[in-house]
Amino acid sequence: MTVPDTPYQVRRTPTQYRASRQIERILDAASRVVTEKGFAGTTTADIAKAAKVSIGSVYRYFPDKTAVMKAVVERNSARYLRQVDTETADEPAHRWRAAIEQAYDIYVQMCRGDDGFRALSGTGIASGELETAATADDALSPAFTELLVTRFGFPRAPELRTSVLQAVTIGDVLTRLAFRLVPGGHADTLAQTKRIIIDLLAPHAPR
Repeated sequence: MTVPDTPYQVRRTPTQYRASRQIERILDAASRVVTEKGFAGTTTADIAKAAKVSIGSVYRYFPDKTAVMKAVVERNSARYLRQVDTETADEPAHRWRAAIEQAYDIYVQMCRGDDGFRALSGTGIASGELETAATADDALSPAFTELLVTRFGFPRAPELRTSVLQAVTIGDVLTRLAFRLVPGGHADTLAQTKRIIIDLLAPHAPR
């Protein structure tokens, strides 16, 4: 599974460690603020204040609030995919179900442990404006398609890509529902979501 070292785009590529750390502070702050205020209620000034940088520093790297939030989504996706890649690396080819179930469990645990990840991850961005930009399904769907094809022997086909996109999208929406029902995630909804994901992918598995 290929995960870029710098998964998000910025106006200026940082050339020094201090600049890289400043970008990370901006993204960390954006994650905190959007968790508290929601996308619509968050301003670029809020992000700058929370990051303890000038608003000009935010605009140096991002043209607007949407670009900052998109970068947070991309960073969250990259962190998630790295963990999935590490924790499923030893699964043999015939255990694709176990790998996908583990990948979903990792997603749920990250949602439980990080409010910012849950607020800005997957495809379920709580803003139509942000959904019009390339969001995390652009990273997750191709990555999981690659995982299934290269590691578990699924035939490469457009139908597989469609089913993976459906699984990613439906999985994210139902996971969000589970966390709306119960703060830690409604257990029955999470279990049903995992079954739906497996059912969507199973028809494409190698015989």
